[in-house]
Amino acid sequence: MLPGPSTSPPGSWPGPESAKGTDSVDDSLDTLVWSGRLAFKSAAEPERHALYSRLEKVLGPEHADTLMTYLPSDPCDQVATKGDIARLEARFDRLEARIDSLQITILDQQKFYTRNTVGSMAALTAVFSLVVAFLG
Repeated sequence: MLPGPSTSPPGSWPGPESAKGTDSVDDSLDTLVWSGRLAFKSAAEPERHALYSRLEKVLGPEHADTLMTYLPSDPCDQVATKGDIARLEARFDRLEARIDSLQITILDQQKFYTRNTVGSMAALTAVFSLVVAFLG
């Protein structure tokens, strides 16, 4: 079951008090929301909740909230690294160079066909003028 909107202020980490009045990890997972999305959505949801509960006891709720906001909630295999982003930037740079090259080719072709069309029209106009002058 997906939870409804969070009643916690934006940026806060809901604590065990939002767990339908029970200490059960499963019950609290149904109600915890953080910044409009599930707070615990990775495969380690119970571990994250247990970590938060322990941090809250040791550090207090404010410090536990702060620390939990810095821990990624997504599985590590779905997090992009700086290397991943650098490779994507390199691919986009190569794609941009290919598009620029294609644009130059298209402009060259456009110039070629424009010149040929104008030249053909001029030649046809000259021939038509000669025919009219010869027949007229």
